[in-house]
Amino acid sequence: MSTPIGTPFKKGARRVLLCGSGELGKEVVIELQRYGAEVIAVDAYANAPAMQVADRAHVISMLDGNALRGVIEKEQPDMVVPEVEAIATDVLAAIEAEGKVEIIPTARATQLTMNREGIRRLAAEELG
Repeated sequence: MSTPIGTPFKKGARRVLLCGSGELGKEVVIELQRYGAEVIAVDAYANAPAMQVADRAHVISMLDGNALRGVIEKEQPDMVVPEVEAIATDVLAAIEAEGKVEIIPTARATQLTMNREGIRRLAAEELG
């Protein structure tokens, strides 16, 4: 049995912006909706799989920091889930630092996953 976290399109609904709308993203959208979240899918091309089941969708280059920030400011999500490697991580970090939106996983984790050398360094120097 699932626990609702809101009612989509109502005041207080949890809004999740999913950056990356492929097949895996489609499954994420379906599960979030089962929990009562309102889901907005974003990708670089129209009619991506997750867009077909999301509540709303936007087509932008997620490497374009201004476009990414614009969608986040327009939609005002509670959470942003980056499910794509090609994304303006500096913008995610800035938005996270502003404290308005939760980035899941954190912006730093997203930055590290895009930078394999950064992951190696983190593992070797900080984690032992």
